[in-house]
Amino acid sequence: MRRGGGFVGIHNAFGTEYNWPYYEGLLGNANFYDHGANQDGTVQVVNKNDASTEMLPDNFGFKDEWYTLMPFPTNVKFLLTVDTNSLATKRGTHPGHGSFHPVSWCQYYDGGRSWVTTLGHDGGAFAADTSTFRGAAEFQKHIVAGIKSAMGLVPFCR
Repeated sequence: MRRGGGFVGIHNAFGTEYNWPYYEGLLGNANFYDHGANQDGTVQVVNKNDASTEMLPDNFGFKDEWYTLMPFPTNVKFLLTVDTNSLATKRGTHPGHGSFHPVSWCQYYDGGRSWVTTLGHDGGAFAADTSTFRGAAEFQKHIVAGIKSAMGLVPFCR
């Protein structure tokens, strides 16, 4: 990172390396706390300027575990949230994030680039046939552009 490298964290990247401050910093000083049921929800784009979101519709359906993070991400640029009103089960045991529940963000960190998302629980989201999983096409576009931006191939964290 200190030499301008990139880091991409997807889904369970948030469920590992607890109590390692540097790694938690890569995640926006956040870590997995719990999640509600694996369920359908509506992802909302909150930053259309970023390379990983500019091609996405304003919102799209997706199925995931909808992680609750503790502590809440800090010093990051939020990219996507989940509309908590679209969830049947709001949370696990944590009181949740209220109406602003981020699921993807980016940041410059220690001289490098960190791009992360809590999305990606179900293997169907990564399938080549995107017609079998609601939101897979949008998710895959988001991931590919996020990786390219963390690599420095396209503008990062706009």
